[in-house]
Amino acid sequence: MASIVRQFAIILVLAGAGYGGWHFWRLQDAASSEAPQRARSAPGVVAAPAVLDRVERTVAAVGAARPLRSVALATLSDGRIVELGFSGGERVREGQALLRLDDATERATVQEAQADLDRASNAYDRAYALYTQRRLAETEFDAARAGLSGAEARLERALKALADRTVLAPFDGVAGFRMADVGAVARANTPIADLADISALDVDFAVPERFYGEVRAGAEVRATTQIFPGEAFDGVVTSVSPRIDTVSRSFTARARIPNPDLRLPGDAFMRVTLVLAAREGVLAPEEAVVSEGGETFVYVVADGRAARRAVTVGARLGGRAEIVRGLAAGELVITRGVQKVGDGRAVRVIEVEGEGAALSAAATPGA
Repeated sequence: MASIVRQFAIILVLAGAGYGGWHFWRLQDAASSEAPQRARSAPGVVAAPAVLDRVERTVAAVGAARPLRSVALATLSDGRIVELGFSGGERVREGQALLRLDDATERATVQEAQADLDRASNAYDRAYALYTQRRLAETEFDAARAGLSGAEARLERALKALADRTVLAPFDGVAGFRMADVGAVARANTPIADLADISALDVDFAVPERFYGEVRAGAEVRATTQIFPGEAFDGVVTSVSPRIDTVSRSFTARARIPNPDLRLPGDAFMRVTLVLAAREGVLAPEEAVVSEGGETFVYVVADGRAARRAVTVGARLGGRAEIVRGLAAGELVITRGVQKVGDGRAVRVIEVEGEGAALSAAATPGA
């Protein structure tokens, strides 16, 4: 009987030890799986850093880019074209001969005028010698002197007429397509081609009158054109009209855009961004800013948790918001997944967006 009791006791001990080991194993397994489960329960979010960047207050306008200088090339007299020094579309230099008319008659006239001048000069020299010896009357000496002056004037006119048979470039520029060929008869004051100085371009654009007091010479502008998509050309305001248009209630400002490589053509349509003011500010993606119950806030990610932060928003910058108060540059704010987080809740940052390009604010009251 005692043997049976001992055997039964041993069975009970072994059964208890087995149950205890099984229960301990279950507890350990539950504990080991709880941490990943807790980690998986943290919502995934996309975040972006707040950045310190240039914040601009701007006005948008449009205008045409006119050449710095432009003239029509024409002769001052009629004649047959014997030489053309340009083809059209190429650069020319100041003083370069662009066109020459037949000048045989003018050269002959110059020779005649020179011969008359030589005779008048000799006559004057003789008259002067006799006059100083008191052997010539003063009236005769005056006639000799007048003859010399007349001969000089005739030679000057003949030389001018000869020079007018050649058209010289008045400044460096790009010649337009020519409208006549060698052998054609040119008529006085009839354009043969045009010449444009496009080393810089002047753009006139209209600005609403409420900004008149803020626009000054030297203000920055950026101009874009569909000719070069995605590229901006910098310039400055050179002058501001002193008058307001009574119909449009706007005034005209003129900006100069340097064009040293001559890439931009004259009269190109330009979209102009006029910078009224600029400052540095903290910028955050606009989708990170939440307005709720009269409060504006963002969620900042720190140590794996979301922290609700009240902020003051300044300018809205086309996809970005200026944070005037409540956020520092470099802090990470949640941009996507905001609706899944709460203050102090654990989060998983699954993507950090880049800082993006430079930003510009459109001018609006209070911006």
